Amino acid sequence: MDALRNDREKPLLVITGGLGRVGTALRPYLRRHHRLRLVDTATGAEPEPDVDIRHADIGDPDAAYEVFGGASAILHLAGDADPRHGWEEVFAANVRPMPVLLRAAAARAVPKIVLASSLHVAGEHNRPEFWPVSPRLDPRPCCAYGLSKVVVESLGRSHAERTGASVTCLRLGLTAWPLTERRYLGMWLSDGDAARLAHAALRSREPFGVHFGVSANSRKHWDTTSARTELGYRPQDDSEQYAGTAGPGGAPTCRLFDDSPDLRMRGMT
Repeated sequence: MDALRNDREKPLLVITGGLGRVGTALRPYLRRHHRLRLVDTATGAEPEPDVDIRHADIGDPDAAYEVFGGASAILHLAGDADPRHGWEEVFAANVRPMPVLLRAAAARAVPKIVLASSLHVAGEHNRPEFWPVSPRLDPRPCCAYGLSKVVVESLGRSHAERTGASVTCLRLGLTAWPLTERRYLGMWLSDGDAARLAHAALRSREPFGVHFGVSANSRKHWDTTSARTELGYRPQDDSEQYAGTAGPGGAPTCRLFDDSPDLRMRGMT
């Protein structure tokens, strides 16, 4: 009975795209601190004890308003994260739902929103002369996906300034994905560190912030100083343990890993 009462007293966290790859990796850690409501367009999910699963499209105003009821925070993971996709695809999945989500969050007076962004926002900075890349540099997206996240971050900033809600954008690296290629060693974010980062961001009450999300990798390609000092993020893992087993990379899907002038940004040119 005491355990049930304690669970009911936890703040309610709504995770959009909660049944996806990243949401699945984060849930075991986040449920220690929150009651979880998972919102996804996917169907057929197995019920989980004490987890509220809603089949809904957060691009629908009525659905978004309904699922955000009672939320203390929103962790927005839903969207298209494929850098091979063109602008029309990523716009429909990543940009078009954002005004609906933010209006519903404002109507429900949700005080905290964490938006999943991406290193691809700064992909053109992923060159040795910029390492470790600072999140304070101007965005230089390497693909249509990265550009869509630039827009998401801008909408998040506008929402924070307009409503007073705290909005944190996390530019996530390689998350909830096997580290099979050496080119990913500098951008790896372990499942454990991803959960620690998300929890730190959810606890923060910064007015607005943008931070890189990678582990404590020996190959310091992305500067996590702001996440450490402003959010209290304490990464514990290092991709170097996989350096001996990670294989060569395949053909680049965008300019995150290739600065050749003839590699066009898909859907952007």
